[in-house]
Amino acid sequence: MKNSMLFLILLLAATPAFADDGALVLASGAGYKKMVNALVEEYSSQTGRQVDLVYGNMAQVTSQARTSGKVDLVLGAEFFLGDGSIDAAATHTLGRGRLVLAWPKGKGNPSSESLTSAQTRRVALPNTKHAIYGKAALEYLQRTGIYEQIRQKLVEVATVPQVYAYLAADEVDLGFLNLTHALNVRDTLGGFVELDGQFYDPIRIVVCELRSPPHPDAAQDFLRFLKSEKAVEIVRANGL
Repeated sequence: MKNSMLFLILLLAATPAFADDGALVLASGAGYKKMVNALVEEYSSQTGRQVDLVYGNMAQVTSQARTSGKVDLVLGAEFFLGDGSIDAAATHTLGRGRLVLAWPKGKGNPSSESLTSAQTRRVALPNTKHAIYGKAALEYLQRTGIYEQIRQKLVEVATVPQVYAYLAADEVDLGFLNLTHALNVRDTLGGFVELDGQFYDPIRIVVCELRSPPHPDAAQDFLRFLKSEKAVEIVRANGL
């Protein structure tokens, strides 16, 4: 009996609470939380309509979208959403994800050339198979021809936030982040430089409209808002 009760408590704790009030539900990768919050705040101020938000890593987000029956729209990198993991009726591009090289406070003013510097001992990057910006970082290193020179310096971690944690703790000399995250934490970094996009595959940040959304009219209204001048301004200000 105790084990059954414990299981029920854990199940309830792990399940997001969706307000059953007819509001649009938007699920998003947590890395875009600041941008999405700003978009929803502007949308609600213009229309008076509520948007319920679900955040998590993309595996969590796609799982909720696929199984809950509550999600209308999903926002994230097309890399995670274009593989059939969710039943999408249409995909709307918000912008392009951008790779940056960042450094801790007190490290002077490095540049992309610092990757091969003798003074650079440790370089953090996200997982190169499961994290889109880790994949992009590896492509950048390989296509610029410097991967073999620095492969012994590389410290591969799971996610972009973990790269940032290493930078904030001054555990690495350089780290690969996306521009959106770098802008969110810029006051705690020494600085960052955007890397040339020709050296990694384009990263499309999209909003997927589910094929059978529970609130189709609300979903279409929010998608129209995303094309507005104010929405585009918010998206650009957040590094896309």
